[in-house]
Amino acid sequence: MSASGDFLGRHSAMDEIQIVSGPEAIGQLGPLWHAVGAGHGAGGPFDAFEIVRAAAETATRNGFDPLVAVFRRDGHATTLLALRSERLVGARVAVPLLYPLAQYATLVGAPLSPDALRQLREALCKQGFDVLLLRRVRADGGLHDALSEAGRSQGASETALFIDLHAFESFAAYDASFSSGTRRNRRQRRQKLEALAGPISFEMRRGADALAAFDTAMSWKRMWLAERGVSSAVFDAGPWEALLRETVASGTALVSTLQAGSSLAAVEVGYADGTSYMAYLGAFDPKLSAASPGQEQMLRTIAWCFEAGFSRYDLLAPADDYKRQWARSGSGVAIDDYAVALTPVGRGVAELRRHVRPLAREIYHRLSPEVRVAGERYGMPAVAAAAAMCAGAVIAAIE
Repeated sequence: MSASGDFLGRHSAMDEIQIVSGPEAIGQLGPLWHAVGAGHGAGGPFDAFEIVRAAAETATRNGFDPLVAVFRRDGHATTLLALRSERLVGARVAVPLLYPLAQYATLVGAPLSPDALRQLREALCKQGFDVLLLRRVRADGGLHDALSEAGRSQGASETALFIDLHAFESFAAYDASFSSGTRRNRRQRRQKLEALAGPISFEMRRGADALAAFDTAMSWKRMWLAERGVSSAVFDAGPWEALLRETVASGTALVSTLQAGSSLAAVEVGYADGTSYMAYLGAFDPKLSAASPGQEQMLRTIAWCFEAGFSRYDLLAPADDYKRQWARSGSGVAIDDYAVALTPVGRGVAELRRHVRPLAREIYHRLSPEVRVAGERYGMPAVAAAAAMCAGAVIAAIE
């Protein structure tokens, strides 16, 4: 990788791009990071400099090279994009540094222009990359316009539904938008929960006061995933979960808790994203599942968002049916993965991934929980075999 002071892809005296490589060099970007965020936009909830610095160290420990592309205009930094290197089918790939922790691919500062993307392509190509792969790009985000023009959709389009809180005068008006039967069922579940565990109460926690609730939620989440044979790159007691926990400890995360009697019944971890609240994950005590404590906790968190003045409650992708119920109006933001080929090898890998990944995911999720629980012995070969067949057809077509 280049030294942090090298300028790459210089097009004119007005436009420059700099690649800052490695955790030590990235760790020195603090003042610049805060200045760009304050002047041009702070990015998403995971774009805080402290999180980026920790992610760069995490990437390095796991064998990946972290880097930050610094875009300047008239000598002033305007945009920062954090990436890391990975290997995919033998190709060197640049992916978002904070993937899979962050739910969206984001940047700090001004939106990426098509010209800036061309500069980035040249700079990454000089660094030996084959393809730039940005996952979960929002249609209303700073990366979308340039990528939709010069990138290649990876066929991973989804919708991140959200509750338009401003469409309702108050939480009471939002609650009244549900049918009388739905509201009655909620009351009955609330009464059932109190009968099972005791009086319920709601609290929003931050920082050290939220850590115990977060740890409990993680144990519930891992149990839920294990029962369904589903793996997670974040909720696995590994480095990304540790970094997620750091966002809780630092007070970045908002942890809402529903207590029943003397015990936790449900927990939600969320983040403020500008005027939006992002519902990052929810978990509940499986012993109380018959009373649906997660729904009560979510309802009270939505009420809190109204009080806090948020404009949106982001339900994240995918657009599951239960999320459509909460959204009421079907409001949502389109997201997709985009690939920008830098070499012929990168072009082939991007096409391969575009065709294979959706098929592999579809087959995997059609497998029964029993087969998925069996893991590599049963589930993964089925996916791998199907993916390999599709990969062979795509490679033949490319050649």
